[in-house]
Amino acid sequence: MKNIDVLIVGAGPAGSVCGSLLKQAGVDCVIVDQATFPRDKVCGGGLTVKAWRLLDQLLPGIKYDYRPIYRMRCQFENDPVCEFHSEYEIRMTRRKDFDYTLLQYYMNHGGELIKGSFARFEQQTDGRILVTLKSGDQISCRYLVAADGANSLIRRQMTGAPKLHALFLEQYNEGETDDDVFVHFSNNYKPGVFYKFSSKGRDMYGFAALESNEDFPRHREKFREALTTFGIPVGRIRGAYIPLNTVQSTVDNVILIGDAGGFANKLTGEGLYDAFKTAANAQRAIVENKPFTETNKEVFRKMEHQVNVFKFFFSPCGWRLIRWGMHHPRLIKWLFDAKMKRETFRKK
Repeated sequence: MKNIDVLIVGAGPAGSVCGSLLKQAGVDCVIVDQATFPRDKVCGGGLTVKAWRLLDQLLPGIKYDYRPIYRMRCQFENDPVCEFHSEYEIRMTRRKDFDYTLLQYYMNHGGELIKGSFARFEQQTDGRILVTLKSGDQISCRYLVAADGANSLIRRQMTGAPKLHALFLEQYNEGETDDDVFVHFSNNYKPGVFYKFSSKGRDMYGFAALESNEDFPRHREKFREALTTFGIPVGRIRGAYIPLNTVQSTVDNVILIGDAGGFANKLTGEGLYDAFKTAANAQRAIVENKPFTETNKEVFRKMEHQVNVFKFFFSPCGWRLIRWGMHHPRLIKWLFDAKMKRETFRKK
């Protein structure tokens, strides 16, 4: 049996960043993941200014490939397109390469990666956690960090399946290199949006919809209709579910971070910033011997607030306000730049 201080399940951005921060603090940790890296993932791959600033702060010297995008376009139904240039770049990455870069950073700083699949965990009388992998191997740890994504088995063992999630559908057109982010709002797919991200060597088309009954075929057809409307040939469509309800662990020394804890932006679906943020707060909880509910309290509070914002955004009043705002590009630019830079509109 392997005995360590911290076991992290999941080598995505949340897990790799948490592992790197723990190694910086001299904490004995290991990451377990069943995937063979580099591996691809359904995700736009965009880093907002607050996300890449935080990452640069947490992982000094980190280098990764990205394409800077400044041109933003949004449209409501067939109204005129609202266009502006953002104050700071959105760094468009390929998640296959970006995630691998974060994992390599962790391993280059002495981190250990074990290939394996999580099966279950048990609390021991001495306060430690005993983790059993599907291979039958067991690991005893002082802390268990769940960074195993939207389909987290650790989360399911504690709280069951997510009650509400968003469905993200994506299609990649290789070789196309536009220079913008485009978001389209329509009553045809409310609550949800159609979008396009210009990335490295390809354009990524996506469709996000509120999903509670896993009616995948219906939403896939809406995505196909949107692609056809904008003159885009329908290709291979992939999908993923992202939990919208944030949960707190029922075990003190089991910490849920990133998508495993439901820490994706309830309105935009952005997950990388909060993956980095919750990873850092998990490291603080472990190093300072504090509850994660304390070190991560601001993020928990923000997630509660976002639920209310989401409800208002897609309410009849909010929908009309969005449409009105599209006719005032300066206002939309100000709101966009303010939110991309920080978590609240009030500068701290």
